[in-house]
Amino acid sequence: MRKEDMHLIWKETGRTFDKDYRIFKTYRVDREMEDGRKGDFVLVDSPDWVNIIAVVKNDAGKDCFLMVRQFRHGTGNISLEFPAGIVDPGEEPLHAAVRELREETGYRAGRMTLIGTASPNCAFMNNTNYTYYAEDLEKAYSQDLDKDEAIDVKLVPVDEAEQGFGHGEMMNAICILSHYFYLRMKKNALNMDKKNKC
Repeated sequence: MRKEDMHLIWKETGRTFDKDYRIFKTYRVDREMEDGRKGDFVLVDSPDWVNIIAVVKNDAGKDCFLMVRQFRHGTGNISLEFPAGIVDPGEEPLHAAVRELREETGYRAGRMTLIGTASPNCAFMNNTNYTYYAEDLEKAYSQDLDKDEAIDVKLVPVDEAEQGFGHGEMMNAICILSHYFYLRMKKNALNMDKKNKC
């Protein structure tokens, strides 16, 4: 921590377990600032998450995002998203990405590349979201869903998806952020290609 940032830091002085909600836990955290101010804050202790972006060709030869469509309890609506899931305790994010892609879609990737990380909401959550880009895809399995999952797999043309983010069924903020990482990856690859041709 930099010395010039000390006036911004809330130092933890105590933590009390609040409740276990199965997919996350909550804590009450006491913190104090350098100037003597004190506060009681809520911390959501959440597992890390992974999102997987994969581009496959449909029957017409068009590039499509491999996406999943499912009911989301938070909004009470159907959501169209990239395959995603929780990193299990002790599991590496890459392994979780491979597992979630297989379970939700039945696809296997020849290569997975980490293209971005983010804090979903650093105001009160302590987890990290990892976005992977999956390449060399092969439909190798049947879906292997949890008992409380019902998921349709969809191939969504890339141009249609890019117009759809932020509207209708495509409102998942982490999915939209993962798409940003995908666009950044493509831009960097294009710039590298141009540089190599000079």
